[in-house]
Amino acid sequence: MRILILTEYFPSGIGKTFTGGVEARVYHLANYLKLRGHQITIKSRTDKYSFNTLSALIERFKYLVREGSDLLRRSDLLGKYDIVEGTNFSTHILAFLYAKRVGAKAVAWYPDVFIGHGVERLGLISGIVTELAERLAIRLSWDGVISLSGETKKKLIKAGLKAKKIETIYGGVDIDKYKKVQEGIRKYKNATIICVVRLVKYKRVQDLLLAIYFLRERFKDIRVIIVGDGPEFAKLKVKSEKLKVADKVRFLDSVSEEEKWELLIRSHIHALPSVVEGFGLVSIESLSVGTPVVNADIPINREILQKEEGPISGGLLFRAGDAVDLAEKIEILLLDKKLYNQKAGEGRELAKRYEWEKINKQTEEFYQRLLSD
Repeated sequence: MRILILTEYFPSGIGKTFTGGVEARVYHLANYLKLRGHQITIKSRTDKYSFNTLSALIERFKYLVREGSDLLRRSDLLGKYDIVEGTNFSTHILAFLYAKRVGAKAVAWYPDVFIGHGVERLGLISGIVTELAERLAIRLSWDGVISLSGETKKKLIKAGLKAKKIETIYGGVDIDKYKKVQEGIRKYKNATIICVVRLVKYKRVQDLLLAIYFLRERFKDIRVIIVGDGPEFAKLKVKSEKLKVADKVRFLDSVSEEEKWELLIRSHIHALPSVVEGFGLVSIESLSVGTPVVNADIPINREILQKEEGPISGGLLFRAGDAVDLAEKIEILLLDKKLYNQKAGEGRELAKRYEWEKINKQTEEFYQRLLSD
């Protein structure tokens, strides 16, 4: 197959750093497809992630106009690709136009849907633009749509897409690669909570800071490592100072993939207080190296951590937005060694369901089915 993937951001160079599941998925999928003998092309607007600011929206608009104009001018594209996929709201429409121009199957990949919640999550201007783009893209005649979770699929159906066109394919983790990394690496001596996340409002990292404030007397040496960047970075640093826990909090705005994995391995718990997640890839990454999670109780976390109606595997859930409950769940895992070890073992087993090779094979087979129709 000849496949073109349009994505807004894709890291380049040695020591690629992934700031989220979108670029991680494109990277692992592209490598898998290449090894399988397929021709894979990736077009991205930039190699640096940009947050939903007004300037970023302007740059996205310029990119769409530039690429769209180039697409209309070129006459050498017919038959060049079999599949064209767009990976987010700023590339969906362009991917659809590309597919129609070259006579390829048009595929949209959705990590999440912001319709109805754009302004609340992204702010006024970014929220309105994102919702308009999503509403327009969903009305297009896609040959196939990939949702990152069952929860995202429900949202797409509610927005008007036909269920038969949607395939749910989860994110993944490279278990074998990081088994080797774990050798010789031990947990930190002091209780350490890590949170790898983009620092935007709906990730609610302030809840974790509050939880540490509540735990500071019970666990004198507890500390937190927050890995990520974003518009809330400065506010969160100020928040930690006001709560008088700044000496317990370490902010890292950028780390390499290798450094991230070492931090996940050495930490005792990964906390994810976010109330909006398409999948929460870092949860699976943490579980794969035996680090239990404490996540907000939102539908997607139940979907990826729960087997049918059974108990949560690999960690505990807390009431979303409730810092007291978050603190209590962290305390339970830190004090109950038997439960902690049980959750660590469950997590390793659960992560096997999400190995990249299995996930990428599902995508390859989905593409092949589209071409056989």
